[in-house]
Amino acid sequence: MEHLFQELLQHYFNEPVHSMGNVPFGMTNDSRIVVLNQSKYVARIYNRHTKNEERLQFEVELTAYLEHCSLSFGVPGFLSSKDGSKYVILSDGSLGSITRFIEGEVPDLLRNSDVLSYGQTVGEISYALQQFSSVPVDSVRPTIAFHDPYSLHPLSYQKSIHEFLSSPPFAIDADQIAIIQAYYQNIYRHAPELNLLPKQIVHHDILIFNLLIEPQFRKISGVLDFDFAANDIRIWELTICLNHLFQFEDQTFEKIELFLDEYRKYMTLTPAEIQWIPYVMQIYYVSLLSIYIGQHYAGRSIAPYFRLMLKQLLKRREWLEYNQHAFSDLLHSKF
Repeated sequence: MEHLFQELLQHYFNEPVHSMGNVPFGMTNDSRIVVLNQSKYVARIYNRHTKNEERLQFEVELTAYLEHCSLSFGVPGFLSSKDGSKYVILSDGSLGSITRFIEGEVPDLLRNSDVLSYGQTVGEISYALQQFSSVPVDSVRPTIAFHDPYSLHPLSYQKSIHEFLSSPPFAIDADQIAIIQAYYQNIYRHAPELNLLPKQIVHHDILIFNLLIEPQFRKISGVLDFDFAANDIRIWELTICLNHLFQFEDQTFEKIELFLDEYRKYMTLTPAEIQWIPYVMQIYYVSLLSIYIGQHYAGRSIAPYFRLMLKQLLKRREWLEYNQHAFSDLLHSKF
């Protein structure tokens, strides 16, 4: 892999790189932080199962659009290579790019100030992505149905998921497997209704690991990783973020209220969207499990990630059994 990064750098720079280090997060692509002439960049080699030229060209155009939206935070714009391209095709057929590095640290969602900034950022970028639907682009706008877990990874389809759950490659409790299988069996029953909900471009992964915050003023400085940005039902963005907040605090609604008060300054929801949020919160984890199953068949070690997402699914399922009415009342009161 390192020789491919050296090849990638040669497409962009004539000077020698001062240093190159690993990026702490991310399983989908291989990334490195590059330092050259006292400037930092992110070099990335894309997973061939999840990124083709069409999708990468869309990401280039989307981030270029966002860079011109006067947002309160930055996005990782693509650098031009020596021949003027925003990405390159490497000798092994992989796609590679270099983007600008954004300074900041990971937000702390135990701090109310960071939760407020999180809500503002998600609302702000959701509104900008909603407006993007009217912007002409050269590439095809990709579509992801995140509520269809059989479509999220080319190696994760109905037969392969069934085989994985029938004979898992690592220990999984039989009762937990039965719960997962029940979710898969019920997903298509609700798909027609979900497909009628409003759609727009959705980032799909605005978690703290893809956010940077300015440490002194506690304002989000960057939103990263548009790898899964695509047209989808728009409540996915909010739903994913709500799940993320509940990972930090699910005993009260305090942080959820702080987040929603900022988010609703930019976005509104229909009654039908609000109705579906609790269900979508659960199938989010099923969708992630499907992606990890696909990564397993692609040769990656997924056991700790799969177990973590399964644990989150079971926890959210139990929480909603006891709190769904109060949670739904809160959502309706905010929108």
